[in-house]
Amino acid sequence: MNVYIHKDNWDKIINYAKAAYKTEKCEIGGMSVVIKDPDDDWIIENPVILKQEIGSTTCDLDKDELATYYTHMAMKYKGIEFRFCWWHSHHTMSAFWSGTDLSSIEEYSDGDLSFALVVNLKEEYKCRVSVWKPVQMHEDVNLEIMSDIDDTTIPAEILTEVKAKCETRSYKTIYVNSHNDLSLWKQPNGTYQVPSSTTNGSMVYTNEINTSNLTNKEESIFEHDYKYLSDKINIWMENYSKKKWTWKRIKAAIKSTNILFEQRDSSLRIDQMNKQDLDDYVQMVCFPHEIIVVVDMRYQEVFESMVEFDSYNGSYGGLM
Repeated sequence: MNVYIHKDNWDKIINYAKAAYKTEKCEIGGMSVVIKDPDDDWIIENPVILKQEIGSTTCDLDKDELATYYTHMAMKYKGIEFRFCWWHSHHTMSAFWSGTDLSSIEEYSDGDLSFALVVNLKEEYKCRVSVWKPVQMHEDVNLEIMSDIDDTTIPAEILTEVKAKCETRSYKTIYVNSHNDLSLWKQPNGTYQVPSSTTNGSMVYTNEINTSNLTNKEESIFEHDYKYLSDKINIWMENYSKKKWTWKRIKAAIKSTNILFEQRDSSLRIDQMNKQDLDDYVQMVCFPHEIIVVVDMRYQEVFESMVEFDSYNGSYGGLM
């Protein structure tokens, strides 16, 4: 028995995985049907994602959505021999079966045959065929991709669908203490001024926005974005200090990242520095938060708590 997948369906799964990691730094999962062909081989078709809760190491499909999916597929493929394949991503980790994955596979033991697929961003995979009756047996098999066309761009509709159907697992923000080292952002009347532009690292303030309560999901997304930018900036500056990157490459990286964050409606941007600003940053051993800009002041207190927490835990190692 061989298992196949068309290149466009393989690319769709990989792009779901890339989109979930690019936007949320999380895993993502979904379903597909596996159709039996006249040669008694199986072809993975029509991969989809469903409403789900995603995290850095888990993804849980919504039970109601999953039940509706099973019903729709049974109607759509009536008269055709098919089974289901549960697939999910391991983003930057290797493709392997975790304990949680094996438990998820076991959920299909009421049937006679099921398929499971795990992929990562390097397009590595494991594809498992599970026979449940009459004798239980599992085998990881080769997955034949039926095309040689390569496409590394994530389609816009994939990014949009991931954002619409996936809810990031929330984590409580940790506040180290009530001291505020960035009080210049906060005004005496309890409002915050919005930075409309930056010049040589100095903020230009315009209209005021009142603070408001944020949902756990909003805080979690903001924290992920902040950590993502901090890590990126540290890597860029280290490459620049070691002369691996040029000023133009740093400038392009900041510009492309800001465009991505703007498209995602993120509340963070990176200050676009000139070359002198960049040299000063490296020579003075500055820190990422000094060039990260909050464009929605509702998030200012979360930003300050992240800066405090990182400083408290010694997360800013500076450039060596």
